[in-house]
Amino acid sequence: MNHYLQDFLDHLYDQDKSEQTIRAYLADLSAFSRWIEEQTEDPFSPHIITPLDTVNYRRHLQDNKKSPATINRHIASLSSFCKWSCDMNFIPTNPIENIKGVSRESIGPKSLERREQLALIRAVQKTGKKRDLAIVNLLLHTGIRVGELCSLRKDDLIIEGRKAMIRISKGKGNKMRYVPLNSTALKSIISHIGISGDSRPAPSADGHMFYGQKERPLTERGVRHLIKKYAYNAKIPWVSPHALRHTCAKNLIDAGQPIDRVAKILGHSSINTTAIYTMPTETDLQHAAESISWT
Repeated sequence: MNHYLQDFLDHLYDQDKSEQTIRAYLADLSAFSRWIEEQTEDPFSPHIITPLDTVNYRRHLQDNKKSPATINRHIASLSSFCKWSCDMNFIPTNPIENIKGVSRESIGPKSLERREQLALIRAVQKTGKKRDLAIVNLLLHTGIRVGELCSLRKDDLIIEGRKAMIRISKGKGNKMRYVPLNSTALKSIISHIGISGDSRPAPSADGHMFYGQKERPLTERGVRHLIKKYAYNAKIPWVSPHALRHTCAKNLIDAGQPIDRVAKILGHSSINTTAIYTMPTETDLQHAAESISWT
């Protein structure tokens, strides 16, 4: 790996960025470094990046039909790298400082319709695997992130009378929060870990809630593979764990829950982040158009 990229990744680790965030930075910057090396025929370094290069790279991404969200993520990753390069005195100024991203009309993130949610659940139920049903129901009914799910331990399940919740010890930014469980999610967890509905699991030396192959704790990659398999069987192959998080948020908003409560459940530090779920999705707009159709 290019030593500038390696040093930047080390910086991200020092900043306690999540593994998923660091992987995204690496993918974006690796793609840019390959592109600019082809353009300049020089080894990648911060010194060869110019404002014109960043504009041309943005156009390159647009020409390759990348979505505005993807393009803006690439620009943000490159901007962070260039800012770090300035702070390290590798370059005098940030060549991407005044480069704007790509704008588009705001719509809500893609989420599963009710029939698609039911199709996914049926695909899991056909296998009879209690673990997998608990995973899908947790993602769909709590909106937790895949990394948060993999970090869950059995004693993170808290049952107090008629209330139940899970403790997220390592949320985004290392923030701890408690997420309420509805009856559907709770029933799936209880069935999976094998406890009575009025008790709390006893902690153990290695009491992870979900295990994968060879009795090792389930990984994020394992969860993504699991969801992809069931989504394919349900004929909705685009679905990912994060799409289930979007779906949970959309379900809560559509059910009339206040945005501040939705933000708390999702672990958002600002309701401005949650506000995207109040925007209509492409499916919502399609339904609106169909509502006045004459045929």
